[in-house]
Amino acid sequence: MVEPKSLCVGIPGEIKPGEFRVAGTPEHVRRLLGLGCPVVVQRGAGTGSGFADEDYAAAGATLTDTLHDVYEQADLLWKVKEILPDEFDLVQGKHIIYTYLHAPPRREMTRVLLQSGCVAIAYEEMLDSEGRHFALAPMSRLAGVGAVVVAGQFCQALYQGCGKLLFRTAGVEPVSMTILGGGVAGSAAAGAALSAGANVMIVEANPQTARELEGTHPDATVRGYSEAMLRDALPTTDVLINCVMWMPGDSKLVTRDMLASMREGSLIVDVAADPNGAIETTQTTTHDEPIRIVDGVLHYAVQNIPSLFANTATRLLSEVTWPGLERIARDGLCTALRGSRSLLSGVQFWRGQAVGELLAETQGIATIPHEAIEDLV
Repeated sequence: MVEPKSLCVGIPGEIKPGEFRVAGTPEHVRRLLGLGCPVVVQRGAGTGSGFADEDYAAAGATLTDTLHDVYEQADLLWKVKEILPDEFDLVQGKHIIYTYLHAPPRREMTRVLLQSGCVAIAYEEMLDSEGRHFALAPMSRLAGVGAVVVAGQFCQALYQGCGKLLFRTAGVEPVSMTILGGGVAGSAAAGAALSAGANVMIVEANPQTARELEGTHPDATVRGYSEAMLRDALPTTDVLINCVMWMPGDSKLVTRDMLASMREGSLIVDVAADPNGAIETTQTTTHDEPIRIVDGVLHYAVQNIPSLFANTATRLLSEVTWPGLERIARDGLCTALRGSRSLLSGVQFWRGQAVGELLAETQGIATIPHEAIEDLV
């Protein structure tokens, strides 16, 4: 496969509603230019994250007005979110798309990427040497901490919340918070809530993870899951934070009838924000309309909490995705894939073929194994 001597990297503005992050900062533009790669940035792409067009221009980027211009000029598209319908006609066979894809439920996007013949590398599928999804971790941590920040806001009486201050106040009973799931997001939420002075209970079904949580958060109460235990906890819970990813069809962790035991004005922050998830009464909300009240209980189920903290999120995400981008920019795609198991593990679409078992299982389409790509590069 013949590759261009220097890839043009495009940083488009994200068009998904409520998405304020940008894939790369002006500092990354400087780094790419140092590798001999020209960079084209859509005007306004960094505005929501606090990076001005002038900063990108000063770093050496070429600014362009439209998504079309970025896609037309770029060989590699450095993005945050999946390809949306307004971008479908812009994808070309020459493109390397480097972004969060979350392809399994997105059949139309899958069709477009296959038909285009592009290469698409999904951040969420990239694995480190220990088999961890390292590009998910920083956003999960931010989502967990952000959930506590959100809780502090919507506990206010202004929003029909419980009217309690999240931060510990002398002589006043602190907020009682129950966190479902003690993974990356749940542990981060627990740490933030404990720092604020809340009374925290973490519900974690995995015994090993529960033991680790006891060591990490000695001031929290850690419990294994049982329905009876959760029913006992809910009447005194001011804030319930759900960090459990749930398989569709499984019975719910929190059913609607359980809400009857929760106090009016109590709050559920559903980090997973999945209408088919662990909380029966969850329906996705938005940054514009973040709260839905069911049986007197406030529900916050915005799918993109990290975007609320777009500057922090951009800095974290761009740094965790930079090493892979640097390899491609420096060495070319094929050499980069041969030299990086991490990058290779993230390839989900390769020149008209779907890659890996995930899409075969979820969409029932033919796929090739990642090992087959090694023979192609």
